[in-house]
Formats: sequence, C-alpha cells, structure tokens
Amino acid sequence: MQNINSAKKRRFLFITAFVFIILMGLVIRVSYDNTAKYYLRPAAGAVEIWQGTFSPGEKKRILIMPGVQMPVKTKAVYAREDVFPLAFKFYVSKADALMEVPGMPDFVGIKSYLNRALSFATTDDLRQTAHGRINQIDRLILLYKADVAATKGTRSGFETALDYLDQAAELNPDEIETDLIRKKKASIRELLDMLKETTK
Repeated sequence: MQNINSAKKRRFLFITAFVFIILMGLVIRVSYDNTAKYYLRPAAGAVEIWQGTFSPGEKKRILIMPGVQMPVKTKAVYAREDVFPLAFKFYVSKADALMEVPGMPDFVGIKSYLNRALSFATTDDLRQTAHGRINQIDRLILLYKADVAATKGTRSGFETALDYLDQAAELNPDEIETDLIRKKKASIRELLDMLKETTK
C-alpha cells in the first residue's frame, strides 16, 4: 500500500513538474512574441512608437516623433519593418534641418541624429544612406580642419592639412569632392614646396 501511495506521489509530482514546464514555456513564448509587436499612437502633434516588453501584454514607449503624422492606413499592431523606417526618416529629417540652419552647421548634432537613424535602419539601402551622410559630414569637418591648418602658413600646418585631406579622400567622396580634394592637395603641396625653397 505504501509503495502504491509513493508511486502515486511520484507520478503526481512528475505531472505537476511537466505541466509547470509547459506553462513556463508558453509564458516565455508569448513574452518573446510580445517584444516583436509595435504600436503607433498619436499624441499632441506627434506620433509615439511603443514596443511590447518581455511581459505578456505590457508595452513601453521607445520614441516620440514631433511633427510626424500617423500613417493613412493604421493597424492595431505593427511589425518592426513597419515602424523603424518611420523613425529612420524622422531622424534623417532632423539632421537635414540642422544642415539648413544659417552659419556653421552643428556637425556634432547632425552626426548624432544620423547615428540614431542608423539604429533604426532595417535594410542595406537605409544603412548605406545613413553611412553616406555620416561620411559626408566627416569629409566636411576634415576639409574645414585642412583649411584652418593651411592658413597657419607653416610647414607643420601644410603637412597637417595634407593629412586631413588624405583622410577625407578615404571617406568615399563623389567626383566633385574628389576633384576638390585633389586641387586643394595640389595647391597646398605647391605652397609647401615654396616654403621649403625659402627656408633653405
């Protein structure tokens, strides 16, 4: 009798443990699926992006996009591929707006927006767009630094300027920028040669 009761206890514990494992697996699966769900909410002249958390039914806001309009066709639930391009476009437009501000552009702010856009890039084309713009900003900074170094009129200044121009040339400039960099380098080398002649 005792053996029968012991066997029943073991069977009951085994079934209980099995059911618990199944339930835990279901909870984890549902929680994981929830993290792949995104939601768009209108909010006072902005659109908010919310994402499901690793907890069934829970959500967290991941981004507020002021000035953005809700899509014409809305859904109850969105996929990553639906909402991330909206965030990418939002940050690129913020970078473009800073580029249009009169005076010296805020290169740090522009790069910050472009790097945020990059984190929402879902395709190679979008990633290339963001990297291309970041490289463009880096080239502008290097060209500016080269001009400042060259205006010192010293040998070290000219050599530093050439180094900056070499770095700019490595950041995939287009044909116009490549020609500009080539001409600047030729001009600086000419000035450097003249300086060397006068200091002999």
